[in-house]
Amino acid sequence: MSAKQPRILASFLHDTLASIDRIDPDLGVQVREAMKEEVLEDIESSWSASWLPVGHDVELTEAFFRVAGRETACRVMHDNLVATFDKPILRPMIEGAMRVLGTTPGKMLRWAPKVWGLLFRDVGHMEVEADDETRTATVTLTGLPPEVSDSRNYLLGSGAAISGVFDVTHVEGSYDLVEHGDGRARIDLRWS
Repeated sequence: MSAKQPRILASFLHDTLASIDRIDPDLGVQVREAMKEEVLEDIESSWSASWLPVGHDVELTEAFFRVAGRETACRVMHDNLVATFDKPILRPMIEGAMRVLGTTPGKMLRWAPKVWGLLFRDVGHMEVEADDETRTATVTLTGLPPEVSDSRNYLLGSGAAISGVFDVTHVEGSYDLVEHGDGRARIDLRWS
């Protein structure tokens, strides 16, 4: 695999499939059947700490959205990232950020680019502008590979995952995918 091929940590895909199976084993079967066989085989046979092409995650996400619908898919993507916060790779960083910065969404969202960097390789850059006073944030993704920036469902799932910060900080919030395509995406978040 080329060093510059856009990649994602395999454990994140394993966790997504496991999350789908937990909510409904039949749904897990349907999602697997909707995926390209070689992509599913590559995901399921990979070691958790290995790197897979990000296109595998796009394939999984698109299949999931087709089978389960937007609401269910976004909820699982959200819950999957929240569960990831409790894994050894992210837990120390999240706990440290909460101790140092506090637990407001704006402060926590400033750590999102670090989380992005742990989960992805060569999948563009994330910038966050967050303001706890106005209770708003903008997440801008640039340099995205076409398979990511052109997939509305993938970016909706990413927005749902990023909104996991609301669970961690115990506030109500929402997000909108404002734009995507041409290697860019922008997600706006608001909270009460």
